[in-house]
This record gives sequence, structure tokens and C-alpha cells, in this order.
Amino acid sequence: MIKIAGFIINLCENFYRNINRIKYDLILLNLLLKIQYIIMKNIIVILFIALFINSCQPTKENLETKIQLSFSHHVNGSQLSTDSMIHINAAGEKFNVKTLTYLLSDITLHNEDGSSVLLKEIQYLNINEESSLYFESDIIDNGSYDALSFRFGLDTIKNLSNNYVNENFHSTMAWPEMMGGGYHYMKLEGAFTNDSSFYNTHTGGSMGMDFSFSKSVDINGLNIDNDTENIGLMINMDLNNWYQNPNTINLAPAIMMDMTKQMQLMNNGMNDVFSITYLY
Repeated sequence: MIKIAGFIINLCENFYRNINRIKYDLILLNLLLKIQYIIMKNIIVILFIALFINSCQPTKENLETKIQLSFSHHVNGSQLSTDSMIHINAAGEKFNVKTLTYLLSDITLHNEDGSSVLLKEIQYLNINEESSLYFESDIIDNGSYDALSFRFGLDTIKNLSNNYVNENFHSTMAWPEMMGGGYHYMKLEGAFTNDSSFYNTHTGGSMGMDFSFSKSVDINGLNIDNDTENIGLMINMDLNNWYQNPNTINLAPAIMMDMTKQMQLMNNGMNDVFSITYLY
């Protein structure tokens, strides 16, 4: 009996010992769960605060770049004179400038990878109309651009009579049908030598001939990326260079049917009449 009683006592002691161990384990587990809950709660709070702070910071937007193209006209760097005959050409003739209207077509920006972007199909320019001396392109894709090209006048595909009846230059720039039709490339007019002598340098597709020409100008690696703002370029025309380099041309009342002068003006124009400068 004594052995049985001792066994029962020992069994009870082990039972209560195990009960206490389980109770302590439960207490510890409950404590660990509370600690885990507090940690997770703090992590969620920290993440929420971080997201809130990040959302308050201004978002950097990618810029959309456009080409803003302006046009200037001068004689050997001097401003055009519409009154006094202060300009002197290579032939030694004094002159002023009363009228200058002309057409540029296929104004194109060229990428170094060989692709290109058409900025404007036709631009009519008139020194007496300020709004005609500027235009803004559509948005330009990112890339490295190395040249700007354009055609002075209109090629044979575009230069057809009544092809631009809805354009503001149609009546002003129309070329007579009996002389080939189409449109003038340029009208450059004024007085020379004295107030009663007038020159009319009119270029165009005389008798169906194509005296237009394409001009490409290096723009020294124009790089456009997401941080590039609008870019200002200016196409400059030096009027004196129409009459020199390589051909010295005298001013005359009329040259529309003078094929030699039309060809000489084309050759001079291809040389150094036009240049391009950066504005911004």
C-alpha cells in the first residue's frame, strides 16, 4: 500500500508540474503574440507614414520639347533699311529693301540615327508681317539631332498653279501662267542707285524650270531628353549674299524670264545666304 501511495503522490506531483509548465508556456506564448502584434502594428504605421511622406513630395514630370523657329533678315549684319539706300552690294550698287516675301518648304530636323522630323511643310514669310516670322513645332521625340534642312521655294511636285488657293500667300506669290505657272519662291524689291530706279528680284519656276534648292545646316548635336525645355533656333538670311558668292549679280527691274540670273541666284542661295543660330 505504501508503494502504491508513493506512486500516486509522485504521479500527482508530475501532473501538477506539467500543468504549471504548460501554464507558463501559454503565458509566454501569449506574451510573444502580443509583442508580435505590437511590432506588426508599428511596421504598418511606419509604412503608412513613409507612403504619406513620399506622396507629399513633388513628382518630377518629363518635359515635352518643341522647336521654336524664328527668322531674321539683314544685309551684312545691318538691319534692313526700307528708306535710305545705305546698303551696297558686290557690284557697288546702293539699295534699300521695300518688300521681301518668300516660301520655305519641308523644314526638317534630322536625327543622327538617320531618321527625321518634319517641322513645317510650308512657311510663308513676309518681313512686314511679324506673325509670319515665327512658328512652333509639335513635340519632338528624344534623340540627338545634327542638322536642320529646308527647301527654298517649292519643288516641282508642290509648285503647281492653284495648289494653295486656301493659303494666305496664294494671290501674292502666284507666278504667271504664261511663264510656267505655280508660285514665286521669293519677291525681293526696293530702290537702287536713286529714288526713281527700282529692282525686282523675283525667283520661281520660270518656264517650268525648277530653280528651288535644298539647304541643310549643321546644328552641332542638338540633344533632346526628358529634361530638355523648348529650344529656340533662328534662320538668318543675308540679303547681300543673293548678289555675290560665287556670282556677282547686278540689280535689275525684272529677271523673271532671265534664266541665267535665275540659275545664278539659285547657286548663290545654296552657298551662304542662310545660316542658323541658337536663341535658347
